[in-house]
Amino acid sequence: MKNSTHYLFSLGLTNLYGMFCINEFRYSLMVIPLSLITSCLSWVPNIVDRYISTQFESEGVVLARNRHPLSHSPWTFLYFVPILYLVQKLDYEIIEMILVLMILSWVSHLFLDSLNPGGLPLGKKPIFSNHPVKHYNFHSGLVRKNKRLRIAKIQFNDLAANRKLGQLGLFIFSLNFARFMLSFLGGRI
Repeated sequence: MKNSTHYLFSLGLTNLYGMFCINEFRYSLMVIPLSLITSCLSWVPNIVDRYISTQFESEGVVLARNRHPLSHSPWTFLYFVPILYLVQKLDYEIIEMILVLMILSWVSHLFLDSLNPGGLPLGKKPIFSNHPVKHYNFHSGLVRKNKRLRIAKIQFNDLAANRKLGQLGLFIFSLNFARFMLSFLGGRI
C-alpha cells in the first residue's frame, strides 16, 4: 500500500483504540493529537526497507525488492514489548498509552502489507524454529523461495483499494472526533 494509506489506516486504528479502551475524558482528549503523531510510525518499515540494501541489481536493472525481516516480519511488534513492560512497572499511564498507539501503528502497517501479493516474509523454515531470522534468504532474486504471510493479493498501486482503506481510517478518526466533541459539549451544557 502507499504511505498515505498506511498513515490514514493507522490513524483510524489508533482512534479505534481511543474509542473503545479509554474511558477517562482527559486521556480521550489526548488520543486525537497523539494518534496524529504516532501514526507516522507506520512509515518506518518502508523507510527501513529503503535504506537497507534489499534491491538486487544486474547490469543496472532492479531484479527484486524484498521486504526486510527486521521491519516487515509478523513478530516485529515484539520490539515494543520490553519497553511496554518497563513503562507498566513505572505506572505512567500517558507513556503507556503512547506506546500502545505506537504498537497499533506498527501492526496496522504489517496488516496492510499482508494484503499485498508480496505479503510478509516468514523465511524458508517454519516461523517457530530456534532461529527464525537466521533462515531468511536475502540474496536470492526469486521471491517465491521464501514463505510469505499473505491475506489477499491487492496490488500496491491499486487506486480503489488505497482510497477505500484510507477512507476507512478517516471515517474511524471522524467518529472518535465526533464522540469527543459530543462529550465535550455535553459537559459544558
